[in-house]
Amino acid sequence: MKNRLFFSLLVLFLASCGDEKEVHETEIYQIRSIGTLATTEYTLGKIIHWNDEGEWYKFGDRKILLSCKATVKAGVNLNKIRESDIEVEGNKITIQLPPPEIVSFEMDPDLIRTEMTDVNGFRSDFSQVEKSKVLQKGEESIRKDLKKLHILDEAEQNAKIFIIDFYKNLGFEQVIVHETPKDKRNTDVDH
Repeated sequence: MKNRLFFSLLVLFLASCGDEKEVHETEIYQIRSIGTLATTEYTLGKIIHWNDEGEWYKFGDRKILLSCKATVKAGVNLNKIRESDIEVEGNKITIQLPPPEIVSFEMDPDLIRTEMTDVNGFRSDFSQVEKSKVLQKGEESIRKDLKKLHILDEAEQNAKIFIIDFYKNLGFEQVIVHETPKDKRNTDVDH
């Protein structure tokens, strides 16, 4: 009796070890349901100095110093993965990653401060509209700085790690993720 029980358990164990985890096609394309995967977040501060000397007929000058912070998130929109971007060969999967993009750009109004104003002569203080124009220059400057920070490269690398882990958890032994060539990327930060 003990031998039969041992033999039965041994057969069940060996049979279960031989089964390969079968991945269904719906699971392969399920990654698209994640949508936009934000993988990198930066908080950037900027000090904006504005010197308004005014017109020739205005006596005096005005200066303002504002500080602001922007939170920027970058990632990959997995909805853009097409069926032709994924190739499966047994336990190997190859994926063409969509290009990374700026997912959100937010300047928190609570983190905008007037650090200093200097108004002399017959000039009036800065209005809210004028302060908004100065802040707009600061936002433009932050957006230009994003290209220097390589936030899109970092977002793409983090997305690549996520995708490799995702497919390894589905049972693939080899996961190859191709990045978008840099010359085919949209590097404009317009979100």
